[in-house]
Amino acid sequence: METLGQFLPAGFEATVRLNPGTSSTVELRVIKNLDEFSSVRVAWDALIGTLDPIPLPLSHGWLCSWLTAFANEDHMEFRCVYLDGRLVGVGPFLRERERYRGVPVSILKLAANGHSPYSMVIVHPELTEVQKRAALELLTRVEPDEVGLFFKIPKLDHLRSFLLDQSGVGHEYVGEKPGLLTPVIPVKGDWKTFFAARPRKLKKSLNHKLNRYNRAGDFVIDVEAIRRDDQPIVDELISISANSWKSAIGNDLDSNLRSRQFFFNLINAFGASGCLTAWIMRRGDTPVAYELHLSDDGVVYPIRADYHQAFKSFSPGSILEYTALKHLFDSRSARQYYTCADDYWYLSNWTHEYREFCTIEVFGSSLKLRALFYLEYSVIPVIKRLLGKHRHKPGTT
Repeated sequence: METLGQFLPAGFEATVRLNPGTSSTVELRVIKNLDEFSSVRVAWDALIGTLDPIPLPLSHGWLCSWLTAFANEDHMEFRCVYLDGRLVGVGPFLRERERYRGVPVSILKLAANGHSPYSMVIVHPELTEVQKRAALELLTRVEPDEVGLFFKIPKLDHLRSFLLDQSGVGHEYVGEKPGLLTPVIPVKGDWKTFFAARPRKLKKSLNHKLNRYNRAGDFVIDVEAIRRDDQPIVDELISISANSWKSAIGNDLDSNLRSRQFFFNLINAFGASGCLTAWIMRRGDTPVAYELHLSDDGVVYPIRADYHQAFKSFSPGSILEYTALKHLFDSRSARQYYTCADDYWYLSNWTHEYREFCTIEVFGSSLKLRALFYLEYSVIPVIKRLLGKHRHKPGTT
């Protein structure tokens, strides 16, 4: 592990004294490979454990699983802030060369993609405001010749406010784009009361699906902990996915090697703890549908679900979700069901509680990056508004 000053241009201060006359300093170090990341595992997970709920997608196990499936280790720039030798801030970034509106640029982005429920930059909640700001300055520094991409961050988080106030070092050119609106179901009270409060349309639809499912008579639903990647259920989940609609777009667990690797990585990272489980529906010897759950700190993340297309008429996905939710209420085994999805219409019937996310883009101060910023957040929005007015003008098509 080395200081950031060894990777960024000369003149960057990797160590900041908080107040004149005191000895307290914050220091930024950068992790560049998985071996170095393994060496800070205990301190990293202890830091994210100070948040409530614990942000599972920022855990050491999740990030290692994600990195070796979707990213190149050579692109790692995991930033760690220390206060007097104690880890108090982390930001899991990747540095890559990509095209932005067709222009090649350097991108500093959070280690997340569509498989990630969300991403964050974390500072210890007990730091003073001065300490938090010093930590965030170091964690989010964007150089003049790069774009900082803060993808899928909580809209109510202090990180968004810090980036948008444009007072941070290298934060003069900042834009915001909308992200997910994720439904969250609090698991409180008893199932009968909760379900009775759902919209009549949902209850009627589910009762119809359940009646059709029960009349078939030969379906069975089980839940099983996945502790090893050689369990028979693992092959069943891959088989279901291969026969799902996702196979047509190459996003199933059989044909998509990165997605399958991520699945196996999660088993290896979390299987021994017993917090990775699968709800699975079978008809005879045929696996029909599954919902894969990863649980931590009382929060259940349904990180993947698939169903066999041949059984679509039985609504296996809806039946499994209903069964899993009912079990959570009846067993009182969780406090929250975090859907890991966007605001799909059917999920809005289950809850009115949401977590809102956004993407913040921070452009460097070089001439090229400033031009891209004004193109993206000034020129293109005007063109879109003009085109929208033209499309809706009477007499136009």
